[in-house]
Amino acid sequence: MQETVVCVATSERTWRSLGRYCFNAPFIANRDRFDLAVGFNGDDPEGRRYLDTLTPEYILTRPNTGHDLANFDNLIKNIPGYAHYILLHDDHWFYDDMWFERLEELHASSPAIGVFGNLVRFDLTGDFKEYHDRLCSDMGYTEVIGRPYPHFVQGLAGSYKGEVIRAMLEQDGIPHLHRSVQAAAQVFERVFSGLMLNQGVQFGQIPPGFELYLVHRDHSFVAIKLQQAAQHIADGNRDAAEEIFVMLHHLRPDDASVKVRVEAVRAGLSDPARNPVET
Repeated sequence: MQETVVCVATSERTWRSLGRYCFNAPFIANRDRFDLAVGFNGDDPEGRRYLDTLTPEYILTRPNTGHDLANFDNLIKNIPGYAHYILLHDDHWFYDDMWFERLEELHASSPAIGVFGNLVRFDLTGDFKEYHDRLCSDMGYTEVIGRPYPHFVQGLAGSYKGEVIRAMLEQDGIPHLHRSVQAAAQVFERVFSGLMLNQGVQFGQIPPGFELYLVHRDHSFVAIKLQQAAQHIADGNRDAAEEIFVMLHHLRPDDASVKVRVEAVRAGLSDPARNPVET
């Protein structure tokens, strides 16, 4: 038994994201350094066969309800206790071969931080605030209503000290509905963070910034790297740009859209799929 467990939430509808995102080459390169627990919402025999190739220490199946919060809750309640937990959705991933060591170093250098993840500004306005407050009241989480929290952990994905998970378990685990209601999942990821912040748990953003190390799909990473490559070309540093192109090819060898985007930037054009990136 390792000191760290990586808990991955997937489902019968989304498990193919594992091969594209979560279970990439950097993940596999570190597989011998952690135990792997996969929560599988629903039932798909092909998906289960794929999971077997990663030889998880734990595979926990459950009905496909409650989204990933219910999945994570089921995992932490039904596997042994660990000193360190890393929670990932099937479309979260690291691009750095040294990701596991870097997370260890972050915790060692910042012992006051209990959770490192992608932090989002705590925004409650309008109809969503009304829904949040009503749901929290109905579910008994009145202690988070009206509190001015600075941020929450996006999707609960990140690196946790074991004592944070144990503190959550003492409060009956991760809040969730037993139904697949997306708005409720968005409420409860905020409730989870609020409950932890109430207990004095400190959150830290994984450097260098939001979705730039613990990456969610291709929302930010590919666009930002291509922007960097374009700037290198504009500065006359084509070698640095080519290093970025090689890295993107290594990460997405069979992705035709990324190849088109790389060739456009290599030719001095703008990224054809460029989208504004949140900061």
